[in-house]
Amino acid sequence: MQSRLDVRADMLESGTNPYPQEGHRTHTNQQALDLPDGKQATVAGRIRAIRGHGQIRFMDVHDELNKLQVVFKSDSTADFEQITNFHTGDFIRVIGERFTTNAGEASLLAQEFTMLSKALRPLPDSWYGFSDEEERYRRRPVDLIMNPEVAQVFRMRSKIIQSVRNTLDSHDFLEVETPTLQPMYGGANARPFVTHINAWDIPQYLKISDELYLKRLIVGGFERVYEIDKDFRNEGVDRTHNPEFTMMECYAAYWDYNDMMDLTEKLYANACMAIHGNTQVEFQGTEIDFAGPWRRLPMKEAILEYLNIDVDTLSDDELRAAIKQHKLEYEGEWIRGLGIATLFEAVEPQLIQPVFITDMPRETTSLCKPHRDDPTLIERFEPYIAGWEVGNAYTELNDPVLQRQFWDEEREEDEESHPLDEDFIETLEYGMPPTGGLGIGLDRMIMLMTNQTKIRDVIFFPTMKPRE
Repeated sequence: MQSRLDVRADMLESGTNPYPQEGHRTHTNQQALDLPDGKQATVAGRIRAIRGHGQIRFMDVHDELNKLQVVFKSDSTADFEQITNFHTGDFIRVIGERFTTNAGEASLLAQEFTMLSKALRPLPDSWYGFSDEEERYRRRPVDLIMNPEVAQVFRMRSKIIQSVRNTLDSHDFLEVETPTLQPMYGGANARPFVTHINAWDIPQYLKISDELYLKRLIVGGFERVYEIDKDFRNEGVDRTHNPEFTMMECYAAYWDYNDMMDLTEKLYANACMAIHGNTQVEFQGTEIDFAGPWRRLPMKEAILEYLNIDVDTLSDDELRAAIKQHKLEYEGEWIRGLGIATLFEAVEPQLIQPVFITDMPRETTSLCKPHRDDPTLIERFEPYIAGWEVGNAYTELNDPVLQRQFWDEEREEDEESHPLDEDFIETLEYGMPPTGGLGIGLDRMIMLMTNQTKIRDVIFFPTMKPRE
């Protein structure tokens, strides 16, 4: 670092700015490589390697996507001696002529060059690499420089999210924005992050879900809305959970959960096509096909099929014993429907190909409409892929009296359950049409599409525990 600081000081003393304002180029590296020999180009990028000595030097200059070899010769490059001011990591601009070396490598013969940014901290050694997982997450910019395959994952992430937008737009959904700071959290049973507005001296919460505000828009007359944004849940951190994560939630008037299954299939298939050109992807050695139609399997039937247990024939004590037998834990006051959902957790790792688990016990959520054929169930589904739950969807509850009743019952059973949102109930009292709703965790979708097993590998800057 001292050597680099010395160069910076010398350049400033001589009247040369090592951080000039202007850095325009005429060609990307790929565009320069595509030129015929003899054509002029101005390129710019980061120096990743410097070779040679004496009267000829070589640099590998990288822009976002490509490497270009630049050749400097004492008899054809102006201010050739200034090349000693450059280190790997520096940004350089080069004006030169496209040519091909005797070894057959497409290159640029430098005529003029300029320092664009002096890097004061050396990059990790390119031979040994930058592979320490903890350091990679904490120093993501360095990770992106040293590990181009990491940058490629995030390019695919962008294409996947764009595909989700395109699919929703093609179905006439309107993209909207709802508050991140909310006076009352809701839309899921999750612990919120709490903050404070000093101007009014009141608590506020970071959103745990977009649901209740998007439903307000359905009441207000917008028939199809969606939002892609960050949600925040003050809970565990593991390989598939980060406190800050990206969700897509959408709601459509006059739809139900069957329509949302059809939409989920399209969202996944189109996203896979956008980055792979087909609907198949290999995830951890297993080929997964997102082409629809996906299997639709009621939760109780899934337990019967995979665990050989008919929960409707079990007493509560037998259901508790089955949960214990499968090494699962049930927490809180006993509620039979939640016990069935707990036992289902033993099925989840076996759900590899895309499947919709449908028709869950009513007690699993207070925001869903009772099933049209069995009031002990609700019209809800969760899509599962590679053993992961990757979304959640309902035929939305639009009866304000029943909504209040469900929230009251839930709070009697668990004080930490969904809070009673009087403003939302008042909104429902103005009338909400039959509506289908869907939420998809985009980080997990991206993990599946890019063959990543840790959520931190698809989030640029994951939440990290501070160093001591």
